[in-house]
Amino acid sequence: MIFGYVKEKKLLIIGIKITHNMNITEINSLPKEIFINKFKNIFEKTTFITEKAENQRPYRNKIHVINIFISIFDLLDIEKKIKIICSHPDLGDKIKIYQGLTKLSQDEQSQAGLADCTEKEFKLFNELNAAFRLKFNIPFIFAVKGKYKNDIIKEFNLRLSNSHVDSEINISIEQVKKIALLRLEEIIDD
Repeated sequence: MIFGYVKEKKLLIIGIKITHNMNITEINSLPKEIFINKFKNIFEKTTFITEKAENQRPYRNKIHVINIFISIFDLLDIEKKIKIICSHPDLGDKIKIYQGLTKLSQDEQSQAGLADCTEKEFKLFNELNAAFRLKFNIPFIFAVKGKYKNDIIKEFNLRLSNSHVDSEINISIEQVKKIALLRLEEIIDD
């Protein structure tokens, strides 16, 4: 027990943020509207996946929920997957970090240190984002949870050396799935 909070609540050292995780019983008993609101950004700004996942309740366990969300995404055609990729924000965009990000994206970018960039770092991220979009016509997608600015810059440079658009789209699809998995892991207790 930490400060009176039991297992369902976590005290995150960064910003002393307390989040309430939900167990399967709680998730299965949520009214439809609340369920959709809680899970609508598992795949960034993609409510229709959440609506399809909601229709498959009740869930057996955490893995069942994760598998449903991921399999719904996997069954989408490539155009819809690219549209979801394009709904993700640029990493390290100073203006968006402070306004315009979903709560999940804002938390992830802040925990990766992107809200604390120097002006020089913000400029570098803007240049990297622009180069990536110019080369691949999609935003740079990278699951930043557990990463820091230097890790992200290194990944940017590595992926900018990729010369195949289709390969980068496939990498981005895998990163979108990883982000969704990490978000579900964060929300759902075992």
